[in-house]
Amino acid sequence: MVIFEEVTPLYEELKAGRFAVDEDLTCGMYEELISAAEASGFRQYEVANFAQGPPDAEGIPAQACRHNISYWRGGEYAGLGPSACGYVGGIRTRNISSTNNYCNALAEGVRPVAQSERLSPIASAGEIAAFGLRMNAGWPLDLFRKTTGFELSEEWHDEIGRTISYGWGQLRNNRFRLTQKGLRFADAVAEWFIRA
Repeated sequence: MVIFEEVTPLYEELKAGRFAVDEDLTCGMYEELISAAEASGFRQYEVANFAQGPPDAEGIPAQACRHNISYWRGGEYAGLGPSACGYVGGIRTRNISSTNNYCNALAEGVRPVAQSERLSPIASAGEIAAFGLRMNAGWPLDLFRKTTGFELSEEWHDEIGRTISYGWGQLRNNRFRLTQKGLRFADAVAEWFIRA
């Protein structure tokens, strides 16, 4: 599924009717990308990421980006620089976007944070579920429980059922993950798992 961001010139051209979206072509190109990458020794481990190396127990290649895996698995990360986002100690932050204002805040000894929010435990777990489903490995249920304190298969029972009924997910061997087809719709599935 192709998603056009609303604040881009490409979105404006789409809205103006200057071109049409061919979903079949897009999906075919995505599948060809995966085949070509695998033929060159790269293994897909996330919707838009590939790496080489022998897979670990979850099927994640040895040379996969550990930083990205950390935040897909609910790890903490610092936001450094204008517009950067961070998640530390259960608090999500977004820095000032203007480079001048960001630098001025630092010069004044003020943290350059524009927004800060503490997520509720269930909201945090929902986001962690959603991000983790972008990975081909999905979520081992015991790892999700250890990471969030919630039971994925209980708290999100209906959402898991819905995902499976679309042919986009599977629950096997104590693991919930998206199918190859489901990975194309990872953003749509993610919305189902978000909690307020």
